[in-house]
Amino acid sequence: MTVKKKAPKKRNNGLKFKGQKILLGITGGIAIYKSAALLRELTIEHGADVQVIMTDSALKFMSPLIFETFSGKPVWTSMFSDKEMVGVRHVEISKWADAVLISPATANIIGKAANGIADDLLSTVISGAGTKTIFAAAMETGMYENPIMQQNIKRLKDAGFGFVDPESGPLASGESGVGRLAESRVIVHSLLTHLKTGRLKGKKILVSAGPTREWIDPVRFISNPSTGRMGFSLAEAASAEGADVIVISGPTEVASPVGAELIKVSTAEEMKNAIVEKFAESDALVMSAAVGDYTYPEAGSEKLKKNGSDLTLNLKRTDDILSAISGDKGDKIIVGFSVETENIIENSKLKLHEKSMDFIVVNNPKENGAAFGHDTNKVSIIDRKGSVEELELMSKGELSTLIIDRVSNLLNGS
Repeated sequence: MTVKKKAPKKRNNGLKFKGQKILLGITGGIAIYKSAALLRELTIEHGADVQVIMTDSALKFMSPLIFETFSGKPVWTSMFSDKEMVGVRHVEISKWADAVLISPATANIIGKAANGIADDLLSTVISGAGTKTIFAAAMETGMYENPIMQQNIKRLKDAGFGFVDPESGPLASGESGVGRLAESRVIVHSLLTHLKTGRLKGKKILVSAGPTREWIDPVRFISNPSTGRMGFSLAEAASAEGADVIVISGPTEVASPVGAELIKVSTAEEMKNAIVEKFAESDALVMSAAVGDYTYPEAGSEKLKKNGSDLTLNLKRTDDILSAISGDKGDKIIVGFSVETENIIENSKLKLHEKSMDFIVVNNPKENGAAFGHDTNKVSIIDRKGSVEELELMSKGELSTLIIDRVSNLLNGS
């Protein structure tokens, strides 16, 4: 057995933007208060190196101090300064940044960018950065739906600029409508996608997630502790690389994955039917769901009443989903997940070959921070040659990136 261990020093603990230089441009809109939390998320939670530019209008809404605190750098507010030599600052900033995120992006800055106007530091940087720029729009509904604004947005999108469409909801005016700044997790995902190479563009990835429920009666069911976090994280990682992603998920309380179509199911039978239907049009299946092994075929429409005696349930084996589709594999990629507590590698290798997987991700729930109910996981990955790669404890976000990288390499023949 070949075992390769990863060096802990090379791990980044799941920081999505570690090593990435982000310029955060902040303009004068009421949604500016959300930019502080977004900056904190980018720097502290995701490891980005962020430089902030605030426009004159933004300074009317908030002080630079909070942004300097979270970025650890002075906020730039002017093209010219009496205290320092400016030189070609706007050119240097444009070259320094891997991406330029404008959040909130007002009608004014969108209009300037769409028409090539560069009359302050931020608009000049955008002019130099070009399609490295992504706009997260926020404005009143009437402004957003104005035909001129829609033309400006279309011009930017057609030119290759990134754009995070606003959401519908309560607005500063007290009205409700489209124009509300998107949630930070949507903005972060859009930024990540903008920075990625798009190695899965044109590919269709099917992901299963969460637990299944096998009902005993209308109020009781058999299930497991799966939360769906791993599957949803895999879906977002695939989407960030440009894939068209469908997630088939059992019941979960986790927020729906960004950038993916979500199909909700409950039982193992429902999950099997949905996967069989979608598998034919997919390039890869990542089977991370914790599907129930047994079902109760005698479940009725009324609650089982307790009495003085014990209750015995006659359970029936559910259909194995990967076994059901393995005959139609062809050149599709299949990734399985295994939860084992004994003979872990041997049992997982058996599953790998019996179900025609390309590789299998092995979980041991006895490991601290692994498997169900955690934001982290500690797994081994076994490929078709029998090689075993043991990974140390890491976030499910980082693990998802590693798994999707493997899928991408297999699909692209590298």
